[in-house]
Amino acid sequence: MVILETLLGASVVLWLGLAIFWFWSARGATILRPDDTSARLHPWPKVSIIVPARNEAEVLPAALASLLRLEYPDYEVIVVDDVSTDGTGRIADEWAASPEARGRLRVIHNREVASGWSGKVHALSLAARAVTGEWILATDADVAFHPVVLRVAMSLASQKNAQLLSLTPQMEFVGFWESVVLPAFTLLIFTLYPLRLVNRPDFPRAIASGAFILMRRQDFEALGGYEPIKNAVIEDVRIAEHFKRHGRRIFLALGGGLLRTRMYSSVGEMWEGLSRSAFEGTGFSVAKIFVGVTVGAVSCVLPWAAALVLLSRGAFQGLVLRGDVALGLAVVACVESILIYLPVFLLLRVPVVYAFTLPLAALFYSGVALNSMLKSVFGGGVTWKGRHYRPPR
Repeated sequence: MVILETLLGASVVLWLGLAIFWFWSARGATILRPDDTSARLHPWPKVSIIVPARNEAEVLPAALASLLRLEYPDYEVIVVDDVSTDGTGRIADEWAASPEARGRLRVIHNREVASGWSGKVHALSLAARAVTGEWILATDADVAFHPVVLRVAMSLASQKNAQLLSLTPQMEFVGFWESVVLPAFTLLIFTLYPLRLVNRPDFPRAIASGAFILMRRQDFEALGGYEPIKNAVIEDVRIAEHFKRHGRRIFLALGGGLLRTRMYSSVGEMWEGLSRSAFEGTGFSVAKIFVGVTVGAVSCVLPWAAALVLLSRGAFQGLVLRGDVALGLAVVACVESILIYLPVFLLLRVPVVYAFTLPLAALFYSGVALNSMLKSVFGGGVTWKGRHYRPPR
């Protein structure tokens, strides 16, 4: 019982520390809105929007429709059909030839991935070589844009003197598991990458959201384009780190309703997609994987399990558990976790009842992390969209 009480006490302290940390970090957040009327920049620089698309036939039309409706005076869209085996290339060609495109949309058909490159980064590189704008916006084929997003983003980049500006999308949740797992992903990301530190030029921590990475072309090319991160799987993190490491200002803001995406369309895709990046996200560290799994178990699973077991024991024995230290600590940790987790659900517009599913999310992520590590170290590597990714030797 002493060990249990010690672990539960550690959980209480951890959640309290996280609450203070989150409050401090959230005060540095910039949240953009579609009704932001402060976007004033003259002249508006030309922006080249690059979109890698591999087997995205179902979602690409909505993305292209939103891109071609942007209320921005000077931009182009370059789609790379990245060795797709569905109708992605045909759909992109049809949109490029349509009246809606007004000559803004070009399509590159890629048939193979260059040796030493990861698939998505290679596709991004092909598109980047064809741009004509002063700024480059890298995005994904499953992201839908609000018409004013580019004006707002360019204005913010100017205000912050940023050479790389990234916006987080509003995620769409369909079904139980997406509502359980992805809010926890948000909590994890903003704990590991607090906005106040990410946006500080003198602090090394850096991250960007792959849904929206706006880069000044002059700096992008001066830093070698995508070549320095050519074998990266989590290219959004790596490009942000690369910019910041070389003295460029990066800025990450919450996109609010300015862009939307559904990250994964099924539980299996979510498992595979998160497994793809988990091990690389730790710097390929086995020790960090085990530390993460342990912390998740102690902070997110143990309090709930202990509270249920101890309450069930008391009910079974017909006793009122007075002075049960372990039960008290478990309940306090559970309440802390819910209170800290609630703002995430309010931000993501997910029913708050899912805050009670944190133990399930922790178990899911522990499985993802271990799966990513084991496949990378002992197997043939992780897979994503039919491609295999192995850690560098």
